[in-house]
Amino acid sequence: MAFFADLGGIDYFPVADPSALRAIGWLARGHEFPRGEVSREFFDRLCALLASPWEPLASGGSHSCELCRFSGGPAEIRWGHTVVAMGASNLFVPGAGVIYVAPSSIAHYVDAHHYAPPEEFVAAVLRCPDTRTMEYKRLLLANGGRGLFG
Repeated sequence: MAFFADLGGIDYFPVADPSALRAIGWLARGHEFPRGEVSREFFDRLCALLASPWEPLASGGSHSCELCRFSGGPAEIRWGHTVVAMGASNLFVPGAGVIYVAPSSIAHYVDAHHYAPPEEFVAAVLRCPDTRTMEYKRLLLANGGRGLFG
């Protein structure tokens, strides 16, 4: 998986204008990342969104965890009744004038590696509507996501 600094631009997706996209949780071995506590409420909501992410593009394959020393991390995380496939999808979260993009592996990074995403992303996840609703799509459009619906 490619490394992108938190809150930096991300050109991983072939969209007409990626300027509204901000990377979150694109971690890789050899790059420092913030560690700390997150609330259970955030983790619950993150996993719920990742269980059924909306994606503008299909991607092939999956990515294992470069931070896990030997195993490459789990293929999925089971959290309550929620199952999140690791390294197989991406989550687009509307923010204030931006769209945060995180790999599904972010759930593993938070849980196993104590990754602490930026507070503005945490807040955006907590207020994010379900990804299959029109409200979600309207928020993507309102925050620079026209190119995602190409």
